[in-house]
Amino acid sequence: MFSKLHYLSRLYEWFFPRTCILCHYPSKAAEDLCEPCFLSLPILHESCIQCAKNLPHTSLTDLVCGKCQHSPPPFDRTYALFTYQSPITKLIMELKFHERLVNAKVLGDLLAKTIQHQWYTHQTLPEIILPIPLHNKRLKKRGFNQALEIARPIGKRLHIPIDTQGCLRTKHTEAQAQLALKKRTHNIKNAFYIRGDYTNRHVAILDDVTTTGHTISEFSKALKKAGARRIDVWCCAKTLLN
Repeated sequence: MFSKLHYLSRLYEWFFPRTCILCHYPSKAAEDLCEPCFLSLPILHESCIQCAKNLPHTSLTDLVCGKCQHSPPPFDRTYALFTYQSPITKLIMELKFHERLVNAKVLGDLLAKTIQHQWYTHQTLPEIILPIPLHNKRLKKRGFNQALEIARPIGKRLHIPIDTQGCLRTKHTEAQAQLALKKRTHNIKNAFYIRGDYTNRHVAILDDVTTTGHTISEFSKALKKAGARRIDVWCCAKTLLN
């Protein structure tokens, strides 16, 4: 049976080869992303272990930035795979505003591999994945939650359940990216309602991009009040800030 399934899989790949989502040429990789395009992606290397702020010119590991030392965030760790630069900006914008769901699959697969083989090789994985929820109005307008779509391949590969019912976004906020930094805290304040039981749970919040971290902080505060023991943040990209 295995050999027959393997043969059918190879036959399918022969007639329907994967196409790279960036260069649009056939891809031999397991994802719809060819190796040259993958090598062009802006991997985030040195960063604060709590907020993922880029910390250039350092080779130290487990480094915490000055802001997190002075005022620790309500989450414990942040893991970001890329800096929010081209072509990652293109992939995420196409996903969110042009329904390119294949981009979510590719980004989720890349995150899952990194989580499994780099970030969590010497520590326990979270018990549950919580995609940042969208308000119903935005969800109806967009038709999907991009964070949930990115989470799907991660949950499948790592065998971690995805929770879409325990947390709600009850405040219809303006898009954070369109606001000045000083207005973002007020905009997102009290935006989340937690109805699930997260007592003593180790959870992972998943989002596509983190900039100032206001949304993730507000969500984390609500989860901590609901009893969460440890909160890790997983995101595709981190915006570079001065």
